[in-house]
This record gives sequence, C-alpha cells and structure tokens, in this order.
Amino acid sequence: MPIDRSALEAAIEASGGAKQPEGQVDGLLAKLQILEATGRFGGLLKSVRVSNDKWNFLAALLEVTFAHQFETVGVQLDYEVRQEGDQPGTIDFRMTALTGDAVYFELRLLQQDEKTTNGIAQQLGEKQQYVVLLDGEAEMSAVARLQSTILQKVQRKGGAPIKFAHADTGIVNIVVVGVSDILLGTADAWDCVLAMYGDGEVPLECQRGVFGLFQAAKAEDPPEIQARAASYAHLKTRIHGVLFLFRAPKSGVLDYRLDQVMVWNRSLVNEDLAKALMTQISAALPPMK
Repeated sequence: MPIDRSALEAAIEASGGAKQPEGQVDGLLAKLQILEATGRFGGLLKSVRVSNDKWNFLAALLEVTFAHQFETVGVQLDYEVRQEGDQPGTIDFRMTALTGDAVYFELRLLQQDEKTTNGIAQQLGEKQQYVVLLDGEAEMSAVARLQSTILQKVQRKGGAPIKFAHADTGIVNIVVVGVSDILLGTADAWDCVLAMYGDGEVPLECQRGVFGLFQAAKAEDPPEIQARAASYAHLKTRIHGVLFLFRAPKSGVLDYRLDQVMVWNRSLVNEDLAKALMTQISAALPPMK
C-alpha cells in the first residue's frame, strides 16, 4: 500500500508524536515517496506505517533520512541484507562502493540517558525551566554508554558475534550511531574519537579516563586495561569503522538533514581505502562542521 499523508500522520499520532508543522510532514512524506519509488525499501516503509512507539518511530526516521541522503546523490542502498544466507538477523543497509567493496551499515539511534531525561522533565514540571550540567564523571558515563551501544551491535556479552559474519577482503563493516541527543545535545567530533581511541588522541580538556574500542593495549598497561582490550578483540577484527550521525543545525523534528563524523579502525582500513570510501559517504552525509 503506497504511503500517503493520512497514513503518515496516523503513524506519527500512534507513536505519541505531537502535531508537527505541515512543512515537516510534507518534507518527510517526500522522502518516503522517493524511497518507495525505488522498490527497495518496502520493509522500512512498513515499519514507519505501522509504528506505534515513539522510539521505534524515531529509529525508523533515522533510517529513512540516512537512506534518502544516499539515494538522492545517486548512491543506491539495499535494505535488510545478510552476509550469509543462514545469518541470524539482517544488516540494515549495503552499499556497493566505487572500489568494488560491499559496505554494510548497521544503524542505532542513541537517546539521552533516562536519568537525565527524567531530571529535565521534573524540573520542567516544577519550574517550567531546567538546568542540567554534566561533570566529568557524567560525561565519562555517557561515553561508556555509547561504547556499550556500539559493542551490542557487534557481539553478545560472551563475545559471540552478531550480524557481521565476515570482514574479508571486499567487505567493509560499519556501525552507524545517531548521537545528536546524548550529552545534552553537545556531543562533538572529539567525543567520537574519545569513544573509539581513548584519551591519548583527544585534547587534554576532552580526556575522561576512557579506553577506546579501537585502542591497542600497551605491555605496561595494568591487567584491567589488558582485559578490557581483550574484550574488544572481536569488534576490532570485524568493524572497519564507526559512523557518528548528527542532525544538522536548524533541522526539524521530522524533516532533517544528517551530518557525520567517521572514525576508522586503522588496523583494518588504510588511508587509501578510507579516502576512497569517504568520497561516496561524504557526498551523501557531509562532514560535521
């Protein structure tokens, strides 16, 4: 069934969304219709149409925006694909790169943590305003939560792989995380680097005692750091990079544009490959300024 304005408005209402300006609804509907015309995003359009949960709707909206930005610059994506026929679950998107590589993208929308969200709601209820300041410990906790979210897309607690079955030549695996809402909406490129490579690669004022997911342990590091590095071993051998998504400034709630910060896994991706892949990725998703 083709998606139309009434179906979209019904989905927004069923998901608990407030009434949005007509321009926002029209902008989102236009994106959905462009994707619908390709014939490749039936499952995604269905997830929007039948959504009755706020977070699921917002997650689907992120996927719609991501796919639309690639499609409108002529980079085709396939939706819900597998690297192996018997692989449990699907990977959200696959792009055939100009290099010939199959690039797999698995998306996750990360929201502000529940404790901070509840604190803001309480202050708004009591004072019609809120003031929330994150100290260094709270920021470290937010980065740790981001790291956990990335890990959960790749491996279970015991280390068993999830979704990404291969990292062979010709395959590029990328975890994609929408991070606009974390850290009270103040996340930046340094937070992305911090999550992946730790304190040693960010300015002193950005350091939070973080060991990065792509970071290599040193022989002199204490046992707890060695153990942490070992627990990330599967991710380091499967994931070529993490793509962090940010809503562009002055974007709306429904109809928005995405910018990106890319952090490559240097042990799997050399500079030449990274540069070649970013030609297509940056055409669709501009680097965050």
